Amino acid sequence: MILHSLLVCCLILPDARAFSLSALPRTVTSRTSTTSLASSDSAKAALERTASHLERLKSREDIVSSGNANTDHAFEALTREYLQRPANALKGELKKLRQPTKGGKPDLARRLAAYDIAKKTGVSPVGNDNSEVKDWNPAEERKKGDTVVGEALGPIDTFCGLKLSKAASEALGKANFRAPSPIQEAAIPAQVNGESIIVHAETGSGKTLAYLLPITEQLWKDHYAEDDDGYGFIMTPTRELAAQVAGIASVLAPPGTVRMVSHPTNLMTDGLKDRGERENGGRIDDGDGRTMPRLFIGSAKSIMGSLYGDGKMPAPPTTKPEAKYLLANTRWVVMDEVDRLLDTKRGRDPSTTRNKHEKPAAIVTSAVARLTFGRAQVVSVSATVGRTLKRELSRVLGLPPKEFPAVVRGNDSMQEEEFRKANTGGHLGRAVTIPETVKNYIVPVDSSSTGKVLTSAFFVLRELNKQQTRRILLVLTKGSGISTQNTLGALKHFQCKPEPRSLLDVLEADGTDRLIEVHREVSGATGVGEAKGVEKDQGYVLVTGEDSVRGLHLDGLDAVVVVGRAQGPDEYTHIAGRTGRAGRRGSVFNVVSGKEASAVKAWEKMLETEFLEIAIEDIPNQNRE
Repeated sequence: MILHSLLVCCLILPDARAFSLSALPRTVTSRTSTTSLASSDSAKAALERTASHLERLKSREDIVSSGNANTDHAFEALTREYLQRPANALKGELKKLRQPTKGGKPDLARRLAAYDIAKKTGVSPVGNDNSEVKDWNPAEERKKGDTVVGEALGPIDTFCGLKLSKAASEALGKANFRAPSPIQEAAIPAQVNGESIIVHAETGSGKTLAYLLPITEQLWKDHYAEDDDGYGFIMTPTRELAAQVAGIASVLAPPGTVRMVSHPTNLMTDGLKDRGERENGGRIDDGDGRTMPRLFIGSAKSIMGSLYGDGKMPAPPTTKPEAKYLLANTRWVVMDEVDRLLDTKRGRDPSTTRNKHEKPAAIVTSAVARLTFGRAQVVSVSATVGRTLKRELSRVLGLPPKEFPAVVRGNDSMQEEEFRKANTGGHLGRAVTIPETVKNYIVPVDSSSTGKVLTSAFFVLRELNKQQTRRILLVLTKGSGISTQNTLGALKHFQCKPEPRSLLDVLEADGTDRLIEVHREVSGATGVGEAKGVEKDQGYVLVTGEDSVRGLHLDGLDAVVVVGRAQGPDEYTHIAGRTGRAGRRGSVFNVVSGKEASAVKAWEKMLETEFLEIAIEDIPNQNRE
């Protein structure tokens, strides 16, 4: 009878699985010890978790109901209680209570403690952060995003325990980087130790700096020691993303050590001809007084073409002996957006994949692993990491299927993973989902013709820009079957304001390393984290396809309009991640048919987010909630 009552308590208590049960009365535990259930270690653990939960609830009630005389003491005690729980669990509770979910773990704990006390006693404790969510003001958010809030820091000596060079010290201080993000705190020490890792974190969480900083700081050490110990390759799916990464790397690294590979070229030249800085680019020579590039950044296709050719050239741009020398002396290989660089659809049966062509990133990485005998450090980066990706990465590195590099997530994510493992029988959902700062909307429209879909997309843009001009990215999914050119033509015909432009055309340069400068102009970022600080209120509408948005940062982007259903929840995570970055707010509007709306709605549980269905005319009001 007692056991039955205990089990009923477990069922009716909220979040009972998240707590332990160590404080049951001795009379109860002694009676249950005679049963067969007590002989099971797992059953005992379950009972202990439930008892601990009961005790915590009782303790919390005692604290809250103790009156207003000692409110501050109760607030501190409850805050300590909440700090024992994972940050994502605290965010989940705040979301249910319709409270703000921004801030670090201490802020979340204080907010929940203040809410509990205020609800019971009617008194709000001093120093709490239980303020209401303000209406969204895009101009205000843009102001915060485009300028450094508060006084910029001076030079920073260390970051995640890493002693910084003067260049990195000034860059991070200028960008007002007060503290590392969770993924930086987890990934940088592991990479400094020479480990090959998989960096798994949500978009906008600081993954680029997490893998770049250890490499550029080592380049500075080698620079002062006059040592050229090895080279590095950073491969991305697109050259636009490569330009973004190269722009950051060029700020952090010693001058002349970073080379942007925008097209297949001889990697053993200094690259001045490619940049258009002089008429003739010379071959690297120790006696010419120039610095040899040591970090090559480009699309996987461009880097592979530089080393091996593309089958259309009479010979590879880099001679075979020089290419072999580079690969054999490679120290770092980074694959950014690795799930796009490797074949995650490759089956386990070799006979079914024998005739498949290897992807460029797989060719370069496997060659480095073979020629360096596995000594090169391989860092794989993405917001979506699954079993098939890990298995494919193991194959490329020549490892057994289960011996892939360690997956590194932010501290809060790791705590949440342990929490979910303990309470879901070992089954895990997505460890990385859409940021809490992003609101997701579904706008059902008539999709019987391309013209009607584009008309609806125009109406969405018009509603978004009714009160003030905003920065908007319009993404055309593969399933929509609509081209960028047709979309631009239709929107210009409707006299859409601001005048829409193709994102790739705006980022287009003359095929040289000036692509970095062009990307800085378009994105609004001048270096590591800091923005240009000009034309803050100027809006735009940029149009691009689903495959081109991976990893791109557009500073202060207010909203993303998605035309058609994304290929899947993983791809939607990357699309939605263009806005709401680094704690700023953003919105995503999915312009889809009624049938597609149901499919998108079905992603809610997988993505741990909510899709609100709204009509076009309700967009402004909904967007300010």
